[in-house]
Amino acid sequence: MINLAFGTFVGAGYLVLYWILGAALPEKYQTRSIPVMCMTGFLLYYSLFQVIALPMKVLKMHLSSLSVCWAVLLLILLLYVLFRKRSVLADSIIKRDKCSRKYILLAVLVLMSLGIAFLTGYNTDVISDYDAAYYIGLPSASTYSDTLELMDPFSGKMLSEPQKFYLINTDTLHSAVIYQLIGLHPLTERKWSFTIAMVILFEMMLYQCGKEFFEKDSEEQYIRTGVFCLSANLVLFFSYGIANVSHYFAYRTYEGKSITSYFYMSVIFCFALALYRRKTEKWPWCGLFL
Repeated sequence: MINLAFGTFVGAGYLVLYWILGAALPEKYQTRSIPVMCMTGFLLYYSLFQVIALPMKVLKMHLSSLSVCWAVLLLILLLYVLFRKRSVLADSIIKRDKCSRKYILLAVLVLMSLGIAFLTGYNTDVISDYDAAYYIGLPSASTYSDTLELMDPFSGKMLSEPQKFYLINTDTLHSAVIYQLIGLHPLTERKWSFTIAMVILFEMMLYQCGKEFFEKDSEEQYIRTGVFCLSANLVLFFSYGIANVSHYFAYRTYEGKSITSYFYMSVIFCFALALYRRKTEKWPWCGLFL
């Protein structure tokens, strides 16, 4: 229970980090909307990690070096936002709206998102044991050996270089960094913390799509947005197939191919929809670039 409580705290921390990084973007790419800031912040977070981790992986540097670099960069960005972009954070939270339906909708969506997140996190049926062992074993082996994926997670043998098939992938290195920095095992970080964060982030994306679908001046906008979010989740949970989006969302939420399937494709559609609705704003272009 202690690990789950700590893992829940880390999952919430991921969302806060995405929100803060979303605020770090230049003003012309801002909407001062929490869902949009979290989406763009997520993309920025892993873009920066890729830029730092990939060269260090190719150069066969130590995991501890990557951990220090990543922690320092996050600290710098955090201080920058807190000192220079506090107004962006404040404006994203304090938004007064006379329509009570909006707050009712938000309360319902928050409860639904938390319910789906914890339900997905508690799911122990991984379908693919090999992939699960890879996502858990590789960062554990990297932390144990203080290398950037130079230890085989199945045999324990040291490798002369990272596996070429996984060379460009640095997602598992992020789990190793978290394990080394705060001591949260990849088993909990992947299957609980990151799973919860991704489900809630996905629900934010659905909410943003609903807002873009229905005109802002419509009296029934919030009801329609709520029905859209509910319908999208029902489609996911009641159209199961072994190789379709519902499978990846419900059973393999934390895997890279899954995030590409249910999140990246959806968020690209969300940004494209925003471009269609709001042709003069630049934040969708920023999201698509990242």
